[in-house]
Amino acid sequence: MSSFERLLSPVSIGPMRLRNRIVMSAMTTNYGTADMAVSERLIRYHEARAAGGVGLITVEMCSVDSAQRYQPQSLSLGEDRFIAGHRELVRRVHALGACIQPQISHPGPESMTDPVGPSVNVNAGTGWPSRVMDAAEMHRVIGLYADAACRAREAGYDGMELHAAHAYMLLGSFLSPTRNRREDEYTGATREGRTRLLLEAIGAIRARVGPDWPITNL
Repeated sequence: MSSFERLLSPVSIGPMRLRNRIVMSAMTTNYGTADMAVSERLIRYHEARAAGGVGLITVEMCSVDSAQRYQPQSLSLGEDRFIAGHRELVRRVHALGACIQPQISHPGPESMTDPVGPSVNVNAGTGWPSRVMDAAEMHRVIGLYADAACRAREAGYDGMELHAAHAYMLLGSFLSPTRNRREDEYTGATREGRTRLLLEAIGAIRARVGPDWPITNL
């Protein structure tokens, strides 16, 4: 195993101390409850991965808005009532030596309940078109990101992963010139416009959780 010495050695991400450099990516299981809470099945799924020796577990996408559902039994951190279930998940994963973080996002055009986005885009899964967000709604969503991050920290997570990748969900859609056809200050035609909502969300989160709590990005 000498060739994996670096992989299996501890590493720190800010105050988060990992026992090794093996990270489990967020993967949709649909093991949440029907009302988007953590289930016993979901906890046991992650306990098995922690027992297997992974250094950091990333929990599947947790919606910042409990009215915006990504999958039939996906998770949310959109209300205080979800904190207790996440806290139990964290406790049991920590007991097995792994660190854990949630992937926090807004499904945006991929929502199964109320698709929204920078422009009209079609959800490939449902065939539903998204409606265009206005400035007031974007401002509200920025606050929801910050609120969800605070709940994650209160639940005991070691940090969070902010989803903004693959040109889908909300932040990724704003980053994509193909999906973002706005003509205002959030326009997809410029780098400044494409990144504005993401940077505002990061700023709001950091202002609420403080300078030291790790925020990783996908």
